[in-house]
Parts: sequence; structure tokens; C-alpha cells
Amino acid sequence: MLRRRFFNIELGLMISRFIRVLLVSVSLAAVLYGAAQTRVVIMHTNDIRGHILADGEGPGSARLATVVREARPDLLLDAGEMFSGTLVSNLFFGSPVIEVMNAIGYDAAAVGANEFSFGIHALAARVREANFPILSANAESPIGEIQVAAIFNAQDVRIAVVGLTSEEVSRTGRPHHVKYVDVADAVRTLESVLPRIRDRADCIILLGNVTREEEQRLARAFPEIRLIIGAHDEAELPIRIGSTSIVSTGMFGKYVGRLDLTFDDRELNRIESRLIPLADVEPDPEIAELLKPYEAKLNRALHQVLGHAAGDFSRSTARESHIGNLLADSVRAKTGTTIALVNADDAQAGIRKGPITSQVVLQVLPSETTLVTMRLSGAQIKRILGRNLMSVSGLRVKLDVRKPEGKRLVSVRLQDGGSIKDKELYSVTTNDVLLAGEDGHMEFAAGVQVEDTGILMRDAFGEYIARLGTVAPRLDGRIQLSR
Repeated sequence: MLRRRFFNIELGLMISRFIRVLLVSVSLAAVLYGAAQTRVVIMHTNDIRGHILADGEGPGSARLATVVREARPDLLLDAGEMFSGTLVSNLFFGSPVIEVMNAIGYDAAAVGANEFSFGIHALAARVREANFPILSANAESPIGEIQVAAIFNAQDVRIAVVGLTSEEVSRTGRPHHVKYVDVADAVRTLESVLPRIRDRADCIILLGNVTREEEQRLARAFPEIRLIIGAHDEAELPIRIGSTSIVSTGMFGKYVGRLDLTFDDRELNRIESRLIPLADVEPDPEIAELLKPYEAKLNRALHQVLGHAAGDFSRSTARESHIGNLLADSVRAKTGTTIALVNADDAQAGIRKGPITSQVVLQVLPSETTLVTMRLSGAQIKRILGRNLMSVSGLRVKLDVRKPEGKRLVSVRLQDGGSIKDKELYSVTTNDVLLAGEDGHMEFAAGVQVEDTGILMRDAFGEYIARLGTVAPRLDGRIQLSR
């Protein structure tokens, strides 16, 4: 027994010596022939815009979950534009999107203009609900929870993910929602941020909700950043700027991107990327089950009867219309202004005789347009009316459509017959799209006491119908045309 034990100890010593020699040999081989390679798998999405349910535009998050769970990536990232865009997300202010992303296992997401769609307080609530950091190094807002960057250990490689938000947020975001948001220059921001990260990371990735031009500018300014994961509407092949790869997956979750990063001794050597289509993937049952309560609530909300139409409401962009009158009257009633001016094509559909449900209202007004109040001079109002036909409330207008654009106004009076005086100011309700200058209407931007109420035009329309109970199609001659 003692002899066998001695033999085992001696054998153990021999094995130990052999292992030490082997390790020295491996170390020498690594020096002579290169270090062992490490592969890190990253999957990414962008511009989901609330499309977590399968619909005609996107395959839904349950299919995404199937692919992600099979691949088991080291990191799952989203480049922003997550929330607004579908009724299921809009109805709950983006909360179901975050719940789904938590369940799938996202590691980080960037902040885009879309994230401000429901206002600063709703975004703060979504950030708190997220089990992953929401990033923007250059967007300053009252939300303290938004982080500059996050550092992950993936396969023993330290990867820093820096979030960036486009400087265009202040221009493209709704004024009511982004008025407390300041977005700094991306290049200057990175000049400040990178020195604090370099020593803590082996690889730096930009998770950027920025324009193509901004991406290319950043790639040229910071060649050490080898990967930019971006957010764009169209799925396309990677763009290469020097040694930097720029990737995105397109909108509505039609694809998920996969990146295979190869590191030699923690130094990034190669990036391979591809897009994985999700349309024909079998949905993940866990995520499908998670979405069922939201689908049920959505169906109940869509079928809620708000009122009844006593007849068919016509739609027209060439003359006074039933739906245009009802819409203009509804927004003026909501804000209490003297006048309402909205585009004749804001209403996307008419209304048939019978019950008016929330779904019907959504079909009439699918966009997230908000009401804006202001004061305009009589001269400004006349210039607006002379450009093209609008749906109006509080006015009686005569137009000569044979005349060139800008000179079509023949006359305009207040609803009570009073004249519109050029230098007098009048309270007006319009929407945020016209405030931004759609169709060349720059007069709205020149208004005074401008306030984006944050009230959706769709909500004002639905509330008006619900208050009246029954609405009848009515043409009262408020717009008269000379031909």
C-alpha cells in the first residue's frame, strides 16, 4: 500500500514536470506563431419603432428571440428608435417594448429621437424599467439614469459601448418633448469621453443613433474605433471607412445583425457581419406568451365605441370636406383658440355611417401629430390661406384655385362675419408638422407665444366625437372655391 502510494506521488511529480514543460512550449509557440484567437459574437437591431407584434410591416419580437436564443451572443445591442410607431407601443408609452427587450436579454441600447416621443417623463420611466443601460454620451436631459457608456467582459475581452444621439434630435423631435434636451457635437463629445475609456477597454464600439454623415465623420475622426453600430431605415451591406465597419439592420425588426469579432491577444483583428432575416423564423413561445396580454388590451382598445356617424363622412384635399370640418372643429374645441388651420390631407380616411371605434379614429389619423397653439397676425393667416387649401375652423374662406400658389385667397372673414385685420394677432391652433414648415408654410414658425401642447390630434378628435355622441356630416360653406 505504501509502495503504491509512493509510486502515485512519483507519477504525479512526473506529470507536473511534463505539464510545466508543455505550458512553456505553448507560451513559446504563442510568441513565435501568434497568440490564441478569441471570438466574440454580437447581435444587434435598430429602428424597431414599437413593432414587437407580428404585423404586415415586421415579423415581431418572438421571432427575434428565437434567433437570439439559438445564437447565444456575447452581447445584444440596439442602436435606438425603439418606442413610437405602433399602437401597442403608443398605447402603453413604450413599456411593452422594454418588457420584451428585458425578456430577450438586451445588454445596451442607444437613445434616438424616437425615445422622446412620449415625453421626458415617460422616457425616464422606461429607463428605470430596463434591465440594461440606455446610452447617450452627448444628449443632456433631466433624465439622470441615461449613461455615457457601458463596459462589458465578453470572452475575457473588455468591450466598451459608447452611446451617441444625433444632433438632429432638436430639429426632428417634437418640440414639446425635446425642449429640455441638449445634444452636443459628437466629435467633441468623443474627444472628451475616449481618454476616460481607453485604459479600461480592449475594444471600443459606438452604438450610434446618428445620421450617415455623422457616422462617416466619426469614423474618419477616430480610426481607433473599428465598429459603429448604427440606426437606419434600410438594411444594407456594411460600409467601410478606413478600418472602421459601419453596420445597421433596417427598420421594424425585419432583420437581426450578427457580428463575429476575432481578437488576437485582445486586439481586434477581424470583423465579419451578416443580416439574418426573421420573416420565416418560428416564434419563441415564451415571448409570444408575454405579448398576449398586450394584444388583448390592444384589441379591447381598438374596438371601443366612441360615438356614431349619422352618415358617411367624405374626405377631400381639393374642396371642403365632412372629415376636414370635423377635424378642424375638434382641435379648435380642444384648445379654445379663435381659429384652427390644419392640412386638408391630415385626415387619411373618411368615416362610414355607423359606430365610430378607436380603430376608425386611428385609420383617420394614424400619425403622432400633436396640437400647437400660437398667435399669428392677420397678414400671416392670409399668406397661409393663399398657398393651398386647408381644413379650417372659425373662418369663412374664398379661394380662386385658378391662380398660382400663394395668390389664391380671394377673401377671409371670421366665423361671426368679422374681418381679419393684417396687424391684429389671433389665437390659432395648428400642429407640430406645420410648425416645422411642411408644404412651405414658414409663417407658423414665425408665430408668437408658440406652445406645443403635447396633445395628439388623434386624441382631440376622438374626445370630440365621444363628447358629441352622434356626429353628422356637415358642409356649411366655410370654404368656397372659384373655378
